[in-house]
Amino acid sequence: MGHFYLKSAVLAILCYFFICTVVAQQTTFPQKNDYTHLLERAGRENKPMFLVIHQRHEQFIPFKGDVSKKAKEILSTQFVSGVLELDREDFNHPLHRAFHLNSPFYLFTDKDGVPLLRHDNSVDGGKELESLIDSVTTLAKGETLGALTAQYRKGMRQQSILTKMLRYYQTFDQYTDQQVLNDYLSQLSIEQLNNFETVVFLLSCGPVYNSKIYLLARTNGKMVDSLYSTLPLPVRKKINNRIIQRTFREALNKKDFSLAQNTGYFAYQTWTPNHLRASISQAFYPMEYQRLMNDTLSYIQLARQYYNDRFYRIDPDSMARMDFMQDRKINLLRNRPVLDSAQTADFKEWANRGRQYYQDDQARNLNYGAQQILAFAKNNSEVLFDAIRWQTKAIDLNPDIATYHHTLALLLYQVGFYVEAEAEQQKALALARSNRLYHKEMQSVLKQIQSRLL
Repeated sequence: MGHFYLKSAVLAILCYFFICTVVAQQTTFPQKNDYTHLLERAGRENKPMFLVIHQRHEQFIPFKGDVSKKAKEILSTQFVSGVLELDREDFNHPLHRAFHLNSPFYLFTDKDGVPLLRHDNSVDGGKELESLIDSVTTLAKGETLGALTAQYRKGMRQQSILTKMLRYYQTFDQYTDQQVLNDYLSQLSIEQLNNFETVVFLLSCGPVYNSKIYLLARTNGKMVDSLYSTLPLPVRKKINNRIIQRTFREALNKKDFSLAQNTGYFAYQTWTPNHLRASISQAFYPMEYQRLMNDTLSYIQLARQYYNDRFYRIDPDSMARMDFMQDRKINLLRNRPVLDSAQTADFKEWANRGRQYYQDDQARNLNYGAQQILAFAKNNSEVLFDAIRWQTKAIDLNPDIATYHHTLALLLYQVGFYVEAEAEQQKALALARSNRLYHKEMQSVLKQIQSRLL
């Protein structure tokens, strides 16, 4: 009998180790990691890096489908790989300082973290990922940004080197090094600053608004005005966005509120004469600056005005009407966006097609604003009631989002409306049923609300 129990115990232990091994083999690849750790390891092992970078909830899925055996083997042995979940508030993180991050993306770098390849669209873990690996292997053999940067640091300032570096910054949607751009600009003649292609290139690099580089790039004002009137809209948007992003990054780097205001003013100019979009853009950057700097009083004051005036009191159809008039190049009167009968019929058809987009966009903004009030003013009842109004409208616009009901539940709880908070959290729980992990999280919050321990 003792021999039997001993044999059973040994089998149980073997089964345990077998199961652990299988689970380990099935673990999602690559794993969440710390950027500094990965960078140190890449330098130590003299290997390039493969990074999946995002700012989403930890339930973020890196790939469509599983990673193929071939891709996993290459990325495990020839690269240092990891998934990086960046905190939106950590604006001094090396990757936030280097790149404009507006969506999840895949980044291959050399051992020093200098980009080799950036891919912004969702990737299948099979053939598509293998194709990206093949591409980066080929690119690494050529003239990389890392190699050019090394030459630059040695004092090489040939225009060909600077031009290639500036093009790479654009390719990787990386903040342009203003010193590199200044070195490039210093080699241009007056005649070149009057050249259409040269000026387009300079502005596409993303000079800081109203900086010496920006003003010199606009030496020929009439030519720049004609440039903006002739370039395709996607190109103009790309140029403006790079200037806006780089200027705001500079404001954060230097902790310069006036530069954040200048960012808003430049953004305002890009939307004129659509005064609704213009006012939203102008107000956003000073407010976002105060949020990131954790200036609670200033942020709350700006946020209440921003979300009340730009989203809560604006009907989605009003925003749609302004966009329609700009799209159709109809004269935009600030106080009376008037359409004739034919234009009205055209607008109704246009608005019906896009109504869901405008409702979703407004709801998303109101929900985000309410979440920030929870973070900055959770003990201020007056401000919380503002956020409750915003969140109620967000739910009216899009009632099927679990997060929206969850946010409202937290707001109601904070002002002592416990029964109403419980009801909203029940709705969030029901809507989260398809996501096992999120559903479990919503259930935990519900229990805390019910026991008044939130």
